[in-house]
Amino acid sequence: MALIKGLRFFIALSVLCIISILIISYPGEVRFDWFNYSVSLPIGLFLACLSIFFAIITSFYNLWKWLWNLPQNYLAHLQRKRTLKGNNLLIDGLSAIAAGQNQEAKEIITVACELLPDNPLSQFIAAQASHMTGEEEAATRQYMSMQKERRTSFLGLRGLIFQAKNREDYKLAQEYIIKALAIRPDSPWLQDEYFLNTVYLAQKGVFPKTEKNKLAKYVSKTKWSRHLAMLNWLKLQNVNFLTNGEKEKLHLKIFELAPDWTANVQQLVEYYIQHEYFSKAQKLLIDAFKQYPHRSLGILWDSVFHEMEAIDRYRTMEKLVATQENHPESQFCLASSAMRAQLWGQAKEHLDNLLSHGYNRTSCNLMAELMELQHPAQFDLAREWWHRASQTSSDYEWQCNECHHHFDKWQLVCGNCSSVDQVRWQETSSLQRHVKGDVEVMRICQVV
Repeated sequence: MALIKGLRFFIALSVLCIISILIISYPGEVRFDWFNYSVSLPIGLFLACLSIFFAIITSFYNLWKWLWNLPQNYLAHLQRKRTLKGNNLLIDGLSAIAAGQNQEAKEIITVACELLPDNPLSQFIAAQASHMTGEEEAATRQYMSMQKERRTSFLGLRGLIFQAKNREDYKLAQEYIIKALAIRPDSPWLQDEYFLNTVYLAQKGVFPKTEKNKLAKYVSKTKWSRHLAMLNWLKLQNVNFLTNGEKEKLHLKIFELAPDWTANVQQLVEYYIQHEYFSKAQKLLIDAFKQYPHRSLGILWDSVFHEMEAIDRYRTMEKLVATQENHPESQFCLASSAMRAQLWGQAKEHLDNLLSHGYNRTSCNLMAELMELQHPAQFDLAREWWHRASQTSSDYEWQCNECHHHFDKWQLVCGNCSSVDQVRWQETSSLQRHVKGDVEVMRICQVV
């Protein structure tokens, strides 16, 4: 940039020097007659006077133009000051909202809206301030007015969605979500809101039309399949007019979409056992255990063969766990079945394999029970394991990954924090300990 400026200055100076040399080399004069006067001027002086004349004319023109535009420029100056003040107030309002001073934020934003009536950002912040101060009707009006402008329509819908969810009006929230999907279907936040809201509606027995056409391009097949499994599961729980055949088809569809939901397998197997469809029950349990082993499946498998002797049921249990033989849940099933069959050696072997995965309350309790059954006269052996179980806080339980609340059985929607599909069978630390079959509640006192 400095090089270009220097080059321009050099060119201008060169042109001036050339003109000066021409004037000096070829002197002459300019003569004109005006009002009976004859005036003669050297060419150099004439050019100098001409330049001064044009400079004076230009100055007068600029002065006249400045005076002509003075009112307009003054108004523009006032508008700039007004805009600057409004922007500063918006920043102050956002700071007040962040600080939790909602009433102060509302007062600041009110002034900012007067200074910047057409600023979409001021409308959004004003709506947020009204919402945070509890003036829901004013916030709703402001959110609705934002939909008139294309740039702010999504922000307005976002605020309306939150308002509807706070009132637990999931039907209205669904309407706003569908409108927002037409604007930004690629929004991860909006996709999650759609899935959650649809599940909450399904809990109430309302099953709106799915928006797969809008979301298929942006949502993975796995996530969409999981969502369909949730809707089918809630339909099973909330719809009473389904026939047994329809319920069976839904259970099988859910198993295809979410094979890890043992509660779904359990309900279908219980139906099969009740109607004596034992071959179907066996096939389903083997397929389910192969993908996601769980001890409840072993209990169901044992129920299928309830007419057999205990030792024969143990042999069939080996068939169930054959594909997942080294899994802790498989060892649990085998050990429990061997204890019922009074096969102490096999039970001890399976429990040793189970304990190799780590000590927990259930495995220690099982080992204590085995010691009592196998060595009834040597109570010290069992007492050692009962004591170890009482000192072990770890155990496999149903726990929510979001709030870490424990449940007795699987739930699709957490009963504590309302998170969806977050309850998992996992090893956790609990405030309960099992001592010889009884549950002793331990209270932990925190000393500050």
